[in-house]
Amino acid sequence: MINCNQIEKVKKFLTEKEIFYESDISLKDFSYFKTGGWAKIIIYPDNEDLLSLLLSFMYKNKFSFKTIGDTSNILFLDDCNYGIFISLQKLQSINYYYDENKIVVQAGVSLPYFTRKALLWEVSGFEGLEGIPGSLGGAVFMNAGAYGNEIKDHLINVEGFHRDGTAFNFSNKECNFLNRDSIFRKNNEKYIIVTVSFSANKGNANSIYQKMELYHSKRHKYQDFMYPSLGSIFSTNDLYYDLASTDLKLKFFLKWYRRIFYSNKIRRETPINRKKLNNFICNYYKWNFDKQPFSDKTMNCITNRGQHTDDFLSYINLLKSKLPKSIKIENEI
Repeated sequence: MINCNQIEKVKKFLTEKEIFYESDISLKDFSYFKTGGWAKIIIYPDNEDLLSLLLSFMYKNKFSFKTIGDTSNILFLDDCNYGIFISLQKLQSINYYYDENKIVVQAGVSLPYFTRKALLWEVSGFEGLEGIPGSLGGAVFMNAGAYGNEIKDHLINVEGFHRDGTAFNFSNKECNFLNRDSIFRKNNEKYIIVTVSFSANKGNANSIYQKMELYHSKRHKYQDFMYPSLGSIFSTNDLYYDLASTDLKLKFFLKWYRRIFYSNKIRRETPINRKKLNNFICNYYKWNFDKQPFSDKTMNCITNRGQHTDDFLSYINLLKSKLPKSIKIENEI
């Protein structure tokens, strides 16, 4: 943990360079999921030059830090007090270069805003990303995707900085994108994503809008909006199927349970009816919780109902113990 003298040195540097920061921040108030202890400093550089200068300063002084965006995929722990975060939220530039058929977006731009700008510009290929919370930097970090679209699909290149402030420029191929994975995730904190360029394929505005409207409504069926949530925990199309993949008895029960209770389309498409399926899984494994850690809509989504973060970790580990090893966790802890 960074000490008081180091904190004062960082604050002095930030004041001299006129870089905005906040100190002694409650992460329960700040974070998307409303968990976590306290952070000593959160720094908000608002342009690339200041970010490069800041990174160089941190590197030379051997000060540790973590870069963050909207924190919509991060589980901050309640019993942890953190040091320095560098937030990229103020890197908000987004431009469409018509002559080059290219959109250039900075890391702090939110995915919903980006996809709506693409709609206004009649650019297709990003419709499935419309409802994903979070920023472009985080989306590239984990190759975010939904409904057949992934961030990598139309990506040209990614520019940013190494931790010492020197620049990099990676092509799509060099980013080594896989399912919810990339060179940035494999080398966590080695690279700081700043600017992302996408090819801009012209489409029909009405068709783009209809797809976005459809995906938006579907997301409300499967994602929780009543409680703070981090979206899907594990990268899977069907958590229940994967839970049963190595358990023939559960596989048999699930097949008939779904046929009896979920064969009717109206029942199948009504999210609250999934409570029966969730209860069935909990009863099968003899899982009991003081406060339900998952959404009524799916067990693959943790919801904050006032629990301690130890309860979420326990639940995630329960699921992990029953899932095939090939299933990856999406949230960052």
